Amino acid sequence: MKNNWFWQIIIDGLIICGFILLSFPFLKENVIGIQLGQSQLVIAEQLPNEFVAEEPIQIPTIEEVLTADSAQVTAYGFVSIEVLQFQQPLLIGLTNQQLRRGGVVMFPERSLTQDNFVILGHHLGRESLLFGLLKQAKVGMEVRVTYLEQTHTYTIDAIKEVAETDLEVIGNQQPHLTLITCPTPTRTDQRLVITAKPISMAVKEDAQTETTKKETQKIRHQQKQLWQQQARDSWGILLLLFLMMWGCLWGTHRLMTRKTSD
Repeated sequence: MKNNWFWQIIIDGLIICGFILLSFPFLKENVIGIQLGQSQLVIAEQLPNEFVAEEPIQIPTIEEVLTADSAQVTAYGFVSIEVLQFQQPLLIGLTNQQLRRGGVVMFPERSLTQDNFVILGHHLGRESLLFGLLKQAKVGMEVRVTYLEQTHTYTIDAIKEVAETDLEVIGNQQPHLTLITCPTPTRTDQRLVITAKPISMAVKEDAQTETTKKETQKIRHQQKQLWQQQARDSWGILLLLFLMMWGCLWGTHRLMTRKTSD
């Protein structure tokens, strides 16, 4: 009897460890989704006086995700592709933590109207999370960007993959939009680059301030709804993984009990 209990504990341990290892990528994505759903979104109208130091960008580990502070997200605007139901807040500070919260503006002092406006985002696997939906982007789709006092609408004119060392795509040649993410959720030296040309522009004036604030609040509310939906989906996936593990444990116990009885 003691020998059976020993082997049952060993088998249970192997099943649990196996599920944990297999579910690490899903666990990481789901925790990020839950954290975003619980975050407080703050809209800033001016750039900070100082920018945080840039970090080498890496795929987040489960330890970093579990220990991340997600209490508040400060956005300076939004990027959206309505046809894809894609929307992400625009953040300042090229750090790994910021990339787990939305899109990061690579050159915060650039203007939508005069420069190459570059936004960088993570692709972690799940399409609905962060910049994963950009894999579905097509030439001709419209992209809307609000940033501080400016609102700009673009149309996608090129989609390509380049080496991560290709700095030409972030050069400041002419006014356009550049979205950059990874083509796969795994470590890669390639980058998916989407460029878009401007088709319309609006700059806030004093008479438009109140209307602009209402529009910003509407977009903010929409972002919170997207995050909360991601959080609900994440809890559902975690529950499904738990039930699958419990089912394997229950089935193994039944099988061992039957063998013992025989």
